[in-house]
Amino acid sequence: MEFKRFEYSVLVIACIFTSLTDVAAYDSLDPHGSINIKWDVMSWTADGYVALVTMTNFQMYRHIMEPGWTLGWTWAKKEVIWSMVGAQATEQGDCSKFKINIPHSCMKNPTVVDLLPGVPYNQQIANCCKGGVVGSWGQDPSAAVSSFQLSVGRSGSSNKTVRLPKNFTLLGPGRGYTCSQAKNVLPTAFISADGRRRTQAMMTWNVTCTYSQILASKNPTCCVSMSSFYNSTITPCPSCSCGCQNKNNCVKSDSDIRSVVGMMNTTTSVAPLLHCTQHMCPIRVHWHVKLNYKKYWRVKMSITNFNYQVNYTEWTLVVQHPNLNNVTEVFSFNYKPLIPYDSTNDTGMFYGIKFFNDILLQSGPEGNVQSELILQKDMNTFTYKQGWAFPRKIYFNGDECSMPLPEDYPYLPNSAHAKAIASSTLAALLLLAMEHKNVFCQRRRCHSFLELKFALLAIAFFMLSHAEAYDPLDPTGNVTIKWDVMSWTPDGYVAAVTINNFQMYRHIGAPGWTLGWQWAKKEVIWTMVGAQTTEQGDCSKFKANIPHCCKRTPIVVDLLPGVPYNQQFANCCKGGVLSAWGQDPASAVSAFQVSVGLAGTSNKTVKLPKNFTLQGPGPGYTCGPAKVVPSTVYLTSDRRRKTQALMTWNVTCTYSQFLASKNPSCCVSFSSFYNETITPCPSCACGCHNKNNCIMSNSKAAHRTGINTPKKDNTPLLQCTHHMCPIRVHWHVKVNYKEYWRVKIAITNFNYRMNYTQWTLVAQHPNLNNVTQVFSFDYKPLVPYESINDTGMFYGMKFYNDLLMEAGPQGNVQSELLLQKNKDTFTFKQGWAFPRKVYFNGDECMLPPPDTYPFLPNSANANPITSLTMAASVLLVVLSIW
Repeated sequence: MEFKRFEYSVLVIACIFTSLTDVAAYDSLDPHGSINIKWDVMSWTADGYVALVTMTNFQMYRHIMEPGWTLGWTWAKKEVIWSMVGAQATEQGDCSKFKINIPHSCMKNPTVVDLLPGVPYNQQIANCCKGGVVGSWGQDPSAAVSSFQLSVGRSGSSNKTVRLPKNFTLLGPGRGYTCSQAKNVLPTAFISADGRRRTQAMMTWNVTCTYSQILASKNPTCCVSMSSFYNSTITPCPSCSCGCQNKNNCVKSDSDIRSVVGMMNTTTSVAPLLHCTQHMCPIRVHWHVKLNYKKYWRVKMSITNFNYQVNYTEWTLVVQHPNLNNVTEVFSFNYKPLIPYDSTNDTGMFYGIKFFNDILLQSGPEGNVQSELILQKDMNTFTYKQGWAFPRKIYFNGDECSMPLPEDYPYLPNSAHAKAIASSTLAALLLLAMEHKNVFCQRRRCHSFLELKFALLAIAFFMLSHAEAYDPLDPTGNVTIKWDVMSWTPDGYVAAVTINNFQMYRHIGAPGWTLGWQWAKKEVIWTMVGAQTTEQGDCSKFKANIPHCCKRTPIVVDLLPGVPYNQQFANCCKGGVLSAWGQDPASAVSAFQVSVGLAGTSNKTVKLPKNFTLQGPGPGYTCGPAKVVPSTVYLTSDRRRKTQALMTWNVTCTYSQFLASKNPSCCVSFSSFYNETITPCPSCACGCHNKNNCIMSNSKAAHRTGINTPKKDNTPLLQCTHHMCPIRVHWHVKVNYKEYWRVKIAITNFNYRMNYTQWTLVAQHPNLNNVTQVFSFDYKPLVPYESINDTGMFYGMKFYNDLLMEAGPQGNVQSELLLQKNKDTFTFKQGWAFPRKVYFNGDECMLPPPDTYPFLPNSANANPITSLTMAASVLLVVLSIW
């Protein structure tokens, strides 16, 4: 008995497996539908062949829409693609082994896409350059073909030595296609234009790809609703017909989506942006039985798009209904009967009229198309009973739509209809009967005290060893210098050097960055584009071509804006100025190109430069050693092809304020509406070493000609103050409201020789998580840790106050900010209203001691023992013991 039960179980599983695997890629309405990819070898080359690849869509009603097809395969040997016409590989791959002629693609498994319309004629071939769009065979056979040509190298050069590619994949544009292995067939015969001569391919192989909706998507992509003139009930699409996984990201009304600029643009995201509906489908097809005549009946069809990011071009709608064998007239749509079997004529394809309604626009007032059709009644079969007037199946763009349950169809009034158990309900009951009990247990994760001790020791070691260049407000901030070898030369390489400032609030101002390194061998720089070395060095050994620089330790600076175009490179020529990443990522990049000679000419012989230095513009940066990383991948402007550097190495530089300067470069003063006391910056906050060279604000020297000219060594000329800082930040608690409070911030420049361009101010305060409004400054929250939001960056508005002028009447910028109170934490006591830390241009400013803050009147504030007082007391005790 047990053995028979086991046999029965195996038989059931085998039947289910067969139904899922064999039927998945079989379409009963288009049994011969497939995409045929044919490779015709047109000629042999010295190391391979030139092939014409033709993709033909033999599917009657399933086309490939934007962004088009993507074809991939795996080479059988070590083939490369030398060149392509009519298409391109999306990635170049690692071509570092090739010295002179660089292949179009060196990938083992290349991925190919069609070119866009409008490319130059020398890049075109017949039936190419449609952006990957391929029409369905039933709709337009002439548009159902796409072709390209490729030259393959390092392969066989005869029928006997060529090995066919394998593992073909096809996206059209998404998943769903399964491709067979390549198979040799009879060579294709080509007929000349005049029809008088026939030529033949050297060799031909075919690949057949079939579509499965089950592989394409777990859920349907469309649904059907129904209504009729004889019943006021409208049968909607079933709830969550297409799955409700996008329920939380849908848009409730068209006004919401149109208020967001760019939201309706097509994106690379897989998840669509849908209008909120109970069915959550991108497409809804509505079938309305409209009128009844004596010999005819009339139906209205509406197709509505609920996707805000997709326009459906060359759409198709396939309907299966027994009365489609007697279609009399179709309005507003094209119609074509589909007769996959001679004995049956119950299926038809509807599609848009060209230049009229062949595009179904994205969700909105225009996002629908409509048609009506008149059908002649067959008196032997026609009836309105039992939902006969509604379609059996509906497909949109080749995918079957979710239909309502038969018992929910609009029925004739007073018709006796007992709701039968639906097939889905029966299936659910069967599943419940077959399912076994599952026992779940929770796993507890325990950590030993020994592991905790090791973790604490590791953290302590990290803090002590790396704290010098670690910024807790910008833990991942650094300047990354990337070298990409773009091509090999007879004695070296050409590299693109890119400097990325990944620091959130620390920029590199004028006079800009200075980059240096030491060559590992005896390299020279032949030429540079976008930058220059400060010294040429001793090039006396060279007779004809004199290098740009022969120094063992070259120093490179950026070119100034306005240089001739033949000396420019992308992201170059800004005078070395780099914005902070948090302020303007597009301006946080600088790049130049360098041609290096007397160096290695392959990945194995190149030796990386060492001892990198970076000044930005002064000291403070420490650079790590160069490290080889995966080669950089570049996207073309149309984002359809990837190329790859031959070799890439990175250098990471981090900033330390302690290395940049022994003293702070800014200080902070405080005041408030509730206390007349103004807390000034601490005396000599930035050191008093410039005390003898300062200028009084009211002296004649402050107005003499040339006082604002910067020096080469960037030494400041300061206004005489008690703090002797170039920058003072003043924080004034201005007004108290019932639910808000107001702060005024003023930044004053006391340096006569410095204009601060693209300045930044960072403040840390617990109430910055409730900033309501900022006046006159731009503001950006800094959230280095997800659980804490107490830090923000202020910076000037472009062309308004992003330039802090030198010391004088114009040498200040001001702003006010409005903050909402948090009743649980807000107070004016104990100096709570003042910031915990302030940074200007990335350097931390000197704050007054907490016991000097403006306190509330009559508040019990006995001056606490400050750290200096404590240190003095300890010193006296030690001396007394000594």
